[in-house]
Amino acid sequence: MMKKQFVIIIATALLAVTTVCTGAEHQMRFITALNSSPNLSLLKESKHTLKLAHDYLLKSQLPNGSWQDNPAITALVLYSFMLQPTYNPDENSTTALANGFKYLETFVKPDGSIYKEEYRNYMTAVCLMAFAQSKQEKYATIIENAKKFLIQFQLDETEGIDKDNPFYGGIGYGGDDRPDLSNTQFALDAIKAAEDYEDLYTKITLKNKDQMEKEEVELGLHWKKALVFLERCQNVKSVNDMPYAVNDGGFIYETGTYKKERSHSYGSMTYAGVKSLLYAKIDKNDIRVKSAVSWITNNYTLEENPGFGQDALYYYYMTFAKCLDALGEDVIEDKEGIRHYWREELIKKLISKQHEDGYWVHTHARYLHNVKDLVTAYGIISIKYSLSNLIQEKI
Repeated sequence: MMKKQFVIIIATALLAVTTVCTGAEHQMRFITALNSSPNLSLLKESKHTLKLAHDYLLKSQLPNGSWQDNPAITALVLYSFMLQPTYNPDENSTTALANGFKYLETFVKPDGSIYKEEYRNYMTAVCLMAFAQSKQEKYATIIENAKKFLIQFQLDETEGIDKDNPFYGGIGYGGDDRPDLSNTQFALDAIKAAEDYEDLYTKITLKNKDQMEKEEVELGLHWKKALVFLERCQNVKSVNDMPYAVNDGGFIYETGTYKKERSHSYGSMTYAGVKSLLYAKIDKNDIRVKSAVSWITNNYTLEENPGFGQDALYYYYMTFAKCLDALGEDVIEDKEGIRHYWREELIKKLISKQHEDGYWVHTHARYLHNVKDLVTAYGIISIKYSLSNLIQEKI
């Protein structure tokens, strides 16, 4: 996960809490963002909110170690648990995580994919995110093979698709040849997580010279191909060579007009697009990032998924938080000139929407937003990315 590095000038108003992650003790301190006023009350509320959500998920885990007997939902729950700040009362979550990973391992295929019956690429991506986030060396082979699988099914010359094809560089659900930005962003998240994991263990396991030279030659080819697809999902005419492109800076769901409702710029896809550009190491001053950030400032809201209404709202919150955290900006100024401390605003919004039993769920059932376990995982991920510049971790 990309985190903004910042300097603590005055260490005041600190709240210490102790958490445990898979057996290792972490001492954590909550601090306020440098650009905002101290809000220890919100940080305490965040801790309480996360406790309620984690307790709910610990209770909803099935005997086989899964959530909803679904690898993708299980992986997102596991991922949400392992992000900082972690939560492990009486080491219950250590057992839950171990059982969850055992469940996921039953779906690992010889070709590196990780799925049950359908949505091969999507399930592999979210499962890879969970395995990589665990940072456990025993999963190294699973992580390496899953990353190779996703790269293999990125649409390119190996599938007879050349650079002129609108689908080039994209990744779909699996089982068809139509890529989309939602699946592509999950795959890129997973590939980046795998690369971060590999960087971590490179320090431990030294590679031979030939292997390092080979990887240097191949480094980034999948990111470069992904950028072609991302450009064709973005409504910036100077970079998008497709006839459907307009010039508002936002991102659409796919490279075409498969469904009219998703063929215009909207919130979750624009945040997904910016995040993917940043993960591909595109500079913040690049026209692609600047144009998309302009769309974000013109459409800033937490009341809906802008351009998409109430549909996929919690998916939007998660993507919003991951994108803006990667962007490294704590304040977004909207079109009215109002400055938004988005981290605090999103945390407050999610606290207000949490049910008494600890879960989140949405009245709009599309995109599985009526599944409490999934939406609760989205909520936890959203809060933890929002907290990432409000906490300092000490091991």
